[in-house]
Amino acid sequence: MYRIAAYSTESFRDLLVIVMERTPKYCIIGAGAAGLICARHASKAAADITVYEQTTRIGGTWVYTDSVGQDQNGLPIHTSMYEGLRTNLPRQTMEFPDWPIVSDKSYVKQEEVLQWLEDYATKFNLLKLIRFEHQVIRVSPTYNKKRKWEVIVKDLKDDRYDTHLFDYVMVCNGHYSHPKIPKYPGKDIFKGLQLHSHDYRKADQFKGQDLLLVGAGYSASDIAIATVKVAKSVTVSYHNPKKVEFDIEGSITVKPDISKLTSTGVEFVDGSQKDFSVIIYCTGYNYTFPFLSVDCGIRLEENHVQPLYKHVININHPTMALIGIPFSCIPTQVVDLQAQLCMGYFTGEKQIPVKDEMLQDMADDVALRRRRGLPRKWMHKMQGDFHSKYYDDLARTAGIQPIRPVVMALFDESMRRRTKDVLRYREDNFEVINDEEFRFL
Repeated sequence: MYRIAAYSTESFRDLLVIVMERTPKYCIIGAGAAGLICARHASKAAADITVYEQTTRIGGTWVYTDSVGQDQNGLPIHTSMYEGLRTNLPRQTMEFPDWPIVSDKSYVKQEEVLQWLEDYATKFNLLKLIRFEHQVIRVSPTYNKKRKWEVIVKDLKDDRYDTHLFDYVMVCNGHYSHPKIPKYPGKDIFKGLQLHSHDYRKADQFKGQDLLLVGAGYSASDIAIATVKVAKSVTVSYHNPKKVEFDIEGSITVKPDISKLTSTGVEFVDGSQKDFSVIIYCTGYNYTFPFLSVDCGIRLEENHVQPLYKHVININHPTMALIGIPFSCIPTQVVDLQAQLCMGYFTGEKQIPVKDEMLQDMADDVALRRRRGLPRKWMHKMQGDFHSKYYDDLARTAGIQPIRPVVMALFDESMRRRTKDVLRYREDNFEVINDEEFRFL
Protein backbone atom coordinates (compact mmCIF):
# COMPACT_ATOMS: atom_id res chain seq x y z
CA MET A 1 0.00 0.00 0.00
CA TYR A 2 1.27 3.47 -0.90
CA ARG A 3 1.54 5.79 2.07
CA ILE A 4 0.15 8.66 -0.03
CA ALA A 5 -3.27 7.01 0.09
CA ALA A 6 -3.61 8.17 3.68
CA TYR A 7 -3.64 11.82 2.65
CA SER A 8 -6.80 13.71 1.86
CA THR A 9 -7.04 15.49 -1.49
CA GLU A 10 -6.49 18.83 0.22
CA SER A 11 -3.45 17.53 2.12
CA PHE A 12 -1.93 16.09 -1.03
CA ARG A 13 -2.34 19.39 -2.81
CA ASP A 14 -0.70 21.21 0.09
CA LEU A 15 2.19 18.73 0.02
CA LEU A 16 2.55 19.18 -3.74
CA VAL A 17 2.72 22.96 -3.34
CA ILE A 18 5.45 22.60 -0.69
CA VAL A 19 7.51 20.31 -2.95
CA MET A 20 7.11 22.67 -5.91
CA GLU A 21 8.14 25.66 -3.79
CA ARG A 22 11.28 23.82 -2.73
CA THR A 23 12.24 23.05 -6.32
CA PRO A 24 14.58 25.86 -7.45
CA LYS A 25 13.34 27.76 -10.48
CA TYR A 26 15.78 28.82 -13.19
CA CYS A 27 15.20 31.53 -15.77
CA ILE A 28 17.49 31.24 -18.80
CA ILE A 29 17.33 34.14 -21.25
CA GLY A 30 18.12 33.06 -24.81
CA ALA A 31 18.23 29.71 -26.62
CA GLY A 32 21.50 30.06 -28.46
CA ALA A 33 24.56 27.93 -27.69
CA ALA A 34 25.00 29.50 -24.23
CA GLY A 35 21.35 29.12 -23.28
CA LEU A 36 21.27 25.49 -24.38
CA ILE A 37 24.39 24.51 -22.46
CA CYS A 38 23.04 26.26 -19.35
CA ALA A 39 19.73 24.43 -19.72
CA ARG A 40 21.57 21.14 -20.08
CA HIS A 41 23.66 21.60 -16.94
CA ALA A 42 20.71 22.97 -14.95
CA SER A 43 18.59 20.00 -16.00
CA LYS A 44 21.03 17.69 -14.22
CA ALA A 45 19.85 19.24 -10.96
CA ALA A 46 16.38 18.88 -9.51
CA ALA A 47 15.29 22.19 -11.01
CA ASP A 48 12.33 23.82 -12.71
CA ILE A 49 13.82 25.43 -15.84
CA THR A 50 12.30 27.94 -18.26
CA VAL A 51 14.21 29.20 -21.29
CA TYR A 52 12.83 32.34 -22.91
CA GLU A 53 13.64 32.80 -26.60
CA GLN A 54 12.22 35.80 -28.45
CA THR A 55 12.61 34.27 -31.93
CA THR A 56 10.92 31.21 -33.38
CA ARG A 57 13.85 28.78 -33.15
CA ILE A 58 16.99 27.88 -31.27
CA GLY A 59 20.50 28.75 -32.39
CA GLY A 60 20.88 32.45 -31.63
CA THR A 61 23.53 34.00 -33.83
CA TRP A 62 23.88 30.77 -35.85
CA VAL A 63 20.45 31.21 -37.46
CA TYR A 64 20.71 32.66 -40.96
CA THR A 65 18.04 34.88 -42.49
CA ASP A 66 18.01 37.10 -45.56
CA SER A 67 16.09 39.68 -43.54
CA VAL A 68 17.64 42.70 -41.87
CA GLY A 69 16.09 45.38 -39.71
CA GLN A 70 13.09 43.98 -37.82
CA ASP A 71 11.51 40.54 -37.55
CA GLN A 72 7.84 39.59 -37.79
CA ASN A 73 7.26 40.81 -34.24
CA GLY A 74 8.84 44.21 -34.83
CA LEU A 75 12.01 43.35 -32.88
CA PRO A 76 15.53 43.94 -34.20
CA ILE A 77 16.91 41.00 -36.16
CA HIS A 78 19.23 39.19 -33.76
CA THR A 79 21.50 37.23 -36.07
CA SER A 80 24.55 38.64 -37.86
CA MET A 81 25.05 35.59 -40.10
CA TYR A 82 25.88 36.14 -43.76
CA GLU A 83 25.61 33.88 -46.77
CA GLY A 84 28.28 31.23 -47.07
CA LEU A 85 29.73 31.74 -43.60
CA ARG A 86 32.09 29.05 -42.32
CA THR A 87 33.45 28.89 -38.81
CA ASN A 88 36.63 30.83 -38.07
CA LEU A 89 37.72 28.17 -35.59
CA PRO A 90 38.20 24.43 -36.21
CA ARG A 91 35.16 22.42 -35.18
CA GLN A 92 37.40 20.42 -32.82
CA THR A 93 37.76 23.54 -30.66
CA MET A 94 34.06 24.46 -30.81
CA GLU A 95 32.54 21.18 -29.69
CA PHE A 96 30.99 20.69 -26.28
CA PRO A 97 33.06 18.14 -24.35
CA ASP A 98 30.44 15.39 -24.77
CA TRP A 99 28.84 16.53 -28.03
CA PRO A 100 31.10 16.51 -31.13
CA ILE A 101 30.47 18.28 -34.42
CA VAL A 102 30.59 15.48 -36.98
CA SER A 103 32.13 16.54 -40.29
CA ASP A 104 34.98 15.61 -42.62
CA LYS A 105 36.14 19.24 -42.52
CA SER A 106 37.61 21.21 -39.64
CA TYR A 107 36.05 24.54 -40.69
CA VAL A 108 32.35 23.84 -41.05
CA LYS A 109 29.42 25.75 -42.53
CA GLN A 110 26.94 27.81 -40.53
CA GLU A 111 24.12 25.36 -41.23
CA GLU A 112 26.21 22.49 -39.84
CA VAL A 113 26.70 24.34 -36.55
CA LEU A 114 22.99 25.13 -36.39
CA GLN A 115 22.11 21.48 -37.00
CA TRP A 116 24.59 20.47 -34.29
CA LEU A 117 22.82 22.74 -31.80
CA GLU A 118 19.38 21.50 -32.85
CA ASP A 119 20.50 17.89 -32.45
CA TYR A 120 21.94 18.76 -29.04
CA ALA A 121 18.64 20.25 -27.89
CA THR A 122 16.76 17.17 -29.11
CA LYS A 123 19.19 14.64 -27.64
CA PHE A 124 19.09 16.17 -24.16
CA ASN A 125 15.35 16.89 -24.20
CA LEU A 126 15.74 20.67 -23.95
CA LEU A 127 13.05 21.78 -26.39
CA LYS A 128 10.28 21.21 -23.82
CA LEU A 129 11.95 23.84 -21.61
CA ILE A 130 11.90 26.62 -24.22
CA ARG A 131 9.18 29.26 -24.59
CA PHE A 132 9.57 30.55 -28.14
CA GLU A 133 8.47 34.06 -29.14
CA HIS A 134 8.69 35.17 -25.52
CA GLN A 135 10.54 38.43 -24.95
CA VAL A 136 12.00 39.19 -21.53
CA ILE A 137 10.96 42.76 -20.74
CA ARG A 138 12.38 43.29 -17.26
CA VAL A 139 14.36 41.39 -14.65
CA SER A 140 14.53 42.83 -11.14
CA PRO A 141 15.31 41.45 -7.68
CA THR A 142 12.62 41.16 -5.05
CA TYR A 143 13.46 42.20 -1.53
CA ASN A 144 11.32 39.88 0.50
CA LYS A 145 12.74 37.11 2.65
CA LYS A 146 12.94 34.65 -0.25
CA ARG A 147 15.22 36.89 -2.37
CA LYS A 148 13.81 35.91 -5.74
CA TRP A 149 13.90 37.43 -9.21
CA GLU A 150 10.82 39.01 -10.75
CA VAL A 151 10.78 38.47 -14.50
CA ILE A 152 8.25 40.18 -16.75
CA VAL A 153 7.82 38.39 -20.06
CA LYS A 154 5.84 39.31 -23.18
CA ASP A 155 4.18 36.51 -25.11
CA LEU A 156 4.71 37.94 -28.59
CA LYS A 157 2.12 35.77 -30.31
CA ASP A 158 -0.67 36.55 -27.86
CA ASP A 159 0.50 40.10 -27.06
CA ARG A 160 0.27 39.30 -23.35
CA TYR A 161 2.50 40.21 -20.42
CA ASP A 162 3.13 37.78 -17.56
CA THR A 163 5.16 38.07 -14.37
CA HIS A 164 7.07 35.13 -12.91
CA LEU A 165 9.33 34.55 -9.91
CA PHE A 166 12.64 32.67 -10.17
CA ASP A 167 15.42 31.70 -7.81
CA TYR A 168 18.20 31.98 -10.39
CA VAL A 169 18.70 33.90 -13.62
CA MET A 170 21.21 32.99 -16.34
CA VAL A 171 21.51 35.72 -18.97
CA CYS A 172 22.43 34.20 -22.36
CA ASN A 173 21.22 36.87 -24.78
CA GLY A 174 24.32 36.86 -27.00
CA HIS A 175 26.68 39.68 -27.79
CA TYR A 176 26.81 39.91 -31.58
CA SER A 177 23.57 41.72 -32.34
CA HIS A 178 23.98 45.33 -31.14
CA PRO A 179 26.34 47.04 -33.62
CA LYS A 180 29.16 49.29 -32.49
CA ILE A 181 29.51 52.09 -35.07
CA PRO A 182 32.34 54.65 -34.76
CA LYS A 183 31.58 58.37 -34.95
CA TYR A 184 33.77 60.03 -37.57
CA PRO A 185 33.67 63.71 -38.53
CA GLY A 186 31.64 64.10 -41.69
CA LYS A 187 29.66 60.91 -41.16
CA ASP A 188 26.40 62.78 -41.73
CA ILE A 189 27.44 64.32 -45.06
CA PHE A 190 28.61 61.14 -46.82
CA LYS A 191 26.17 60.55 -49.69
CA GLY A 192 26.81 56.86 -50.17
CA LEU A 193 25.44 53.86 -48.32
CA GLN A 194 26.64 53.19 -44.76
CA LEU A 195 25.85 49.99 -42.88
CA HIS A 196 27.25 47.72 -40.21
CA SER A 197 28.37 44.17 -40.96
CA HIS A 198 25.41 43.06 -38.81
CA ASP A 199 23.22 43.93 -41.81
CA TYR A 200 25.49 42.40 -44.46
CA ARG A 201 24.03 39.25 -46.02
CA LYS A 202 25.22 38.70 -49.61
CA ALA A 203 28.06 39.99 -51.76
CA ASP A 204 25.98 40.38 -54.92
CA GLN A 205 24.27 43.54 -53.70
CA PHE A 206 27.63 45.35 -53.90
CA LYS A 207 28.34 44.49 -57.52
CA GLY A 208 30.13 47.36 -59.27
CA GLN A 209 30.52 49.38 -56.06
CA ASP A 210 33.59 51.11 -54.63
CA LEU A 211 33.54 49.49 -51.21
CA LEU A 212 35.30 50.48 -47.99
CA LEU A 213 35.45 48.00 -45.10
CA VAL A 214 36.33 49.44 -41.70
CA GLY A 215 38.01 46.92 -39.40
CA ALA A 216 40.22 43.85 -39.67
CA GLY A 217 38.35 41.18 -37.75
CA TYR A 218 36.61 38.07 -39.00
CA SER A 219 33.69 39.90 -40.60
CA ALA A 220 35.94 42.31 -42.49
CA SER A 221 38.13 39.55 -43.90
CA ASP A 222 35.15 37.36 -44.86
CA ILE A 223 33.30 40.25 -46.52
CA ALA A 224 36.48 41.31 -48.34
CA ILE A 225 36.99 37.80 -49.72
CA ALA A 226 33.36 37.62 -50.88
CA THR A 227 32.91 41.12 -52.31
CA VAL A 228 36.24 41.39 -54.13
CA LYS A 229 34.80 39.04 -56.74
CA VAL A 230 31.96 41.42 -57.64
CA ALA A 231 32.80 44.95 -56.45
CA LYS A 232 34.51 47.55 -58.59
CA SER A 233 37.09 48.04 -55.81
CA VAL A 234 37.57 46.92 -52.20
CA THR A 235 39.54 48.89 -49.63
CA VAL A 236 40.13 47.89 -46.01
CA SER A 237 40.88 50.49 -43.33
CA TYR A 238 42.18 49.32 -39.98
CA HIS A 239 44.33 50.40 -37.09
CA ASN A 240 46.87 47.61 -36.71
CA PRO A 241 48.51 46.52 -39.99
CA LYS A 242 50.07 43.50 -38.26
CA LYS A 243 46.71 42.07 -37.20
CA VAL A 244 46.04 40.29 -40.49
CA GLU A 245 47.49 40.27 -44.00
CA PHE A 246 44.90 41.19 -46.63
CA ASP A 247 47.01 40.04 -49.56
CA ILE A 248 44.17 38.54 -51.55
CA GLU A 249 45.91 38.24 -54.91
CA GLY A 250 46.78 41.94 -54.81
CA SER A 251 43.18 42.97 -55.36
CA ILE A 252 42.49 44.70 -52.05
CA THR A 253 43.81 48.11 -51.05
CA VAL A 254 44.82 48.57 -47.42
CA LYS A 255 44.55 51.95 -45.72
CA PRO A 256 45.19 53.24 -42.17
CA ASP A 257 42.55 54.73 -39.85
CA ILE A 258 39.91 57.14 -41.07
CA SER A 259 40.42 60.82 -40.33
CA LYS A 260 37.05 62.00 -41.63
CA LEU A 261 34.31 61.33 -44.14
CA THR A 262 33.58 63.62 -47.06
CA SER A 263 30.45 63.80 -49.17
CA THR A 264 31.93 61.35 -51.68
CA GLY A 265 34.41 59.30 -49.68
CA VAL A 266 37.03 59.26 -46.96
CA GLU A 267 40.19 61.02 -45.88
CA PHE A 268 42.65 58.77 -44.02
CA VAL A 269 45.09 59.70 -41.27
CA ASP A 270 48.00 59.54 -43.71
CA GLY A 271 46.40 62.39 -45.66
CA SER A 272 45.29 60.30 -48.64
CA GLN A 273 41.73 60.47 -49.93
CA LYS A 274 39.52 58.09 -51.88
CA ASP A 275 35.92 58.06 -53.10
CA PHE A 276 33.54 55.28 -52.12
CA SER A 277 29.92 54.42 -52.80
CA VAL A 278 29.53 52.06 -49.82
CA ILE A 279 31.06 51.91 -46.33
CA ILE A 280 30.60 48.77 -44.21
CA TYR A 281 31.59 49.12 -40.57
CA CYS A 282 33.05 45.81 -39.39
CA THR A 283 33.68 47.33 -36.00
CA GLY A 284 32.25 44.85 -33.55
CA TYR A 285 29.38 44.90 -31.11
CA ASN A 286 28.32 46.37 -27.79
CA TYR A 287 27.05 44.40 -24.82
CA THR A 288 23.45 45.22 -24.10
CA PHE A 289 21.07 44.11 -21.35
CA PRO A 290 17.99 46.32 -21.82
CA PHE A 291 15.86 44.05 -19.66
CA LEU A 292 18.01 44.30 -16.52
CA SER A 293 16.65 46.84 -14.05
CA VAL A 294 19.00 49.20 -12.26
CA ASP A 295 18.35 47.19 -9.09
CA CYS A 296 20.16 44.23 -10.66
CA GLY A 297 23.40 46.06 -9.87
CA ILE A 298 25.01 45.58 -13.30
CA ARG A 299 26.61 48.57 -15.00
CA LEU A 300 28.30 49.09 -18.35
CA GLU A 301 31.21 51.47 -18.83
CA GLU A 302 32.87 51.51 -22.26
CA ASN A 303 31.74 47.90 -22.83
CA HIS A 304 33.12 46.79 -19.47
CA VAL A 305 30.41 44.78 -17.68
CA GLN A 306 30.74 44.96 -13.92
CA PRO A 307 30.83 43.88 -11.20
CA LEU A 308 31.37 40.27 -12.28
CA TYR A 309 33.16 37.49 -10.44
CA LYS A 310 35.22 35.46 -12.91
CA HIS A 311 33.58 37.47 -15.72
CA VAL A 312 30.29 35.66 -15.09
CA ILE A 313 28.69 35.94 -11.60
CA ASN A 314 26.84 39.14 -10.67
CA ILE A 315 28.71 40.11 -7.49
CA ASN A 316 25.88 42.31 -6.21
CA HIS A 317 23.36 39.49 -6.68
CA PRO A 318 25.21 36.16 -7.02
CA THR A 319 22.09 34.22 -7.98
CA MET A 320 22.43 35.86 -11.41
CA ALA A 321 24.99 34.93 -14.05
CA LEU A 322 25.84 36.69 -17.31
CA ILE A 323 27.07 33.89 -19.56
CA GLY A 324 29.47 34.34 -22.49
CA ILE A 325 30.85 37.81 -21.78
CA PRO A 326 34.54 37.05 -22.62
CA PHE A 327 35.66 37.48 -26.23
CA SER A 328 38.72 36.60 -28.33
CA CYS A 329 38.38 33.15 -26.83
CA ILE A 330 36.84 29.74 -27.57
CA PRO A 331 33.22 30.73 -26.93
CA THR A 332 31.54 27.33 -26.65
CA GLN A 333 34.22 26.04 -24.30
CA VAL A 334 33.93 29.19 -22.19
CA VAL A 335 30.15 28.98 -21.78
CA ASP A 336 30.39 25.30 -20.87
CA LEU A 337 32.93 26.05 -18.12
CA GLN A 338 30.95 29.06 -16.91
CA ALA A 339 27.70 27.10 -16.76
CA GLN A 340 29.31 24.36 -14.68
CA LEU A 341 30.90 26.92 -12.35
CA CYS A 342 27.54 28.64 -11.82
CA MET A 343 25.68 25.40 -11.20
CA GLY A 344 28.24 24.42 -8.59
CA TYR A 345 27.37 27.59 -6.67
CA PHE A 346 23.65 27.60 -7.38
CA THR A 347 23.13 24.02 -6.21
CA GLY A 348 25.16 24.60 -3.06
CA GLU A 349 27.76 22.03 -4.05
CA LYS A 350 30.32 24.80 -3.70
CA GLN A 351 30.24 27.79 -1.36
CA ILE A 352 30.33 31.09 -3.21
CA PRO A 353 32.95 33.53 -1.85
CA VAL A 354 31.88 36.51 0.19
CA LYS A 355 31.32 39.76 -1.67
CA ASP A 356 34.61 41.39 -0.69
CA GLU A 357 36.58 38.39 -1.97
CA MET A 358 34.77 38.47 -5.29
CA LEU A 359 35.30 42.20 -5.66
CA GLN A 360 39.01 41.78 -4.93
CA ASP A 361 39.28 38.99 -7.49
CA MET A 362 37.73 41.26 -10.13
CA ALA A 363 39.94 44.18 -9.10
CA ASP A 364 43.08 42.03 -9.42
CA ASP A 365 42.09 40.98 -12.94
CA VAL A 366 41.37 44.56 -13.99
CA ALA A 367 44.64 45.80 -12.48
CA LEU A 368 46.65 43.21 -14.41
CA ARG A 369 44.97 44.20 -17.67
CA ARG A 370 45.63 47.88 -17.04
CA ARG A 371 49.30 47.18 -16.26
CA ARG A 372 49.50 45.56 -19.67
CA GLY A 373 48.06 48.67 -21.28
CA LEU A 374 44.65 47.29 -22.23
CA PRO A 375 41.84 49.85 -22.61
CA ARG A 376 38.63 49.55 -20.60
CA LYS A 377 36.78 48.14 -23.62
CA TRP A 378 39.10 45.11 -23.50
CA MET A 379 38.49 44.18 -19.87
CA HIS A 380 36.79 40.97 -21.09
CA LYS A 381 39.21 40.23 -23.94
CA MET A 382 41.07 36.96 -23.51
CA GLN A 383 44.01 37.75 -25.74
CA GLY A 384 47.50 36.30 -25.30
CA ASP A 385 47.90 34.22 -22.15
CA PHE A 386 44.68 35.59 -20.63
CA HIS A 387 42.52 33.00 -22.37
CA SER A 388 44.39 29.88 -21.20
CA LYS A 389 44.72 31.27 -17.67
CA TYR A 390 41.02 32.09 -17.59
CA TYR A 391 39.97 28.60 -18.67
CA ASP A 392 42.25 27.01 -16.08
CA ASP A 393 40.98 29.40 -13.41
CA LEU A 394 37.34 28.54 -14.16
CA ALA A 395 38.02 24.81 -14.10
CA ARG A 396 40.08 25.01 -10.90
CA THR A 397 37.50 27.19 -9.14
CA ALA A 398 34.63 24.94 -10.19
CA GLY A 399 36.56 21.73 -9.46
CA ILE A 400 35.84 20.40 -12.95
CA GLN A 401 37.77 18.98 -15.89
CA PRO A 402 39.83 21.68 -17.66
CA ILE A 403 39.87 22.16 -21.40
CA ARG A 404 42.04 19.56 -23.11
CA PRO A 405 45.52 20.84 -24.05
CA VAL A 406 44.99 19.75 -27.66
CA VAL A 407 42.04 22.15 -27.93
CA MET A 408 44.22 25.02 -26.75
CA ALA A 409 46.99 24.05 -29.16
CA LEU A 410 44.55 23.89 -32.07
CA PHE A 411 43.10 27.27 -31.19
CA ASP A 412 46.55 28.89 -31.10
CA GLU A 413 47.60 27.29 -34.38
CA SER A 414 44.41 28.33 -36.17
CA MET A 415 44.86 31.92 -34.98
CA ARG A 416 48.46 31.96 -36.22
CA ARG A 417 47.57 30.57 -39.63
CA ARG A 418 44.60 32.89 -40.09
CA THR A 419 46.82 35.93 -39.45
CA LYS A 420 49.28 34.79 -42.13
CA ASP A 421 46.84 33.56 -44.78
CA VAL A 422 43.35 34.97 -44.40
CA LEU A 423 42.29 33.63 -47.82
CA ARG A 424 43.22 29.98 -47.36
CA TYR A 425 43.39 29.16 -43.64
CA ARG A 426 40.00 27.45 -43.72
CA GLU A 427 41.41 24.88 -46.13
CA ASP A 428 43.37 23.42 -43.21
CA ASN A 429 42.09 20.10 -41.92
CA PHE A 430 43.07 18.67 -38.57
CA GLU A 431 42.78 15.38 -36.77
CA VAL A 432 42.91 15.13 -32.98
CA ILE A 433 45.19 12.26 -32.01
CA ASN A 434 44.85 12.40 -28.23
CA ASP A 435 44.38 14.93 -25.42
CA GLU A 436 47.74 16.50 -26.20
CA GLU A 437 48.34 16.16 -29.94
CA PHE A 438 46.80 16.88 -33.34
CA ARG A 439 48.01 16.56 -36.88
CA PHE A 440 47.34 18.11 -40.27
CA LEU A 441 45.50 15.95 -42.79
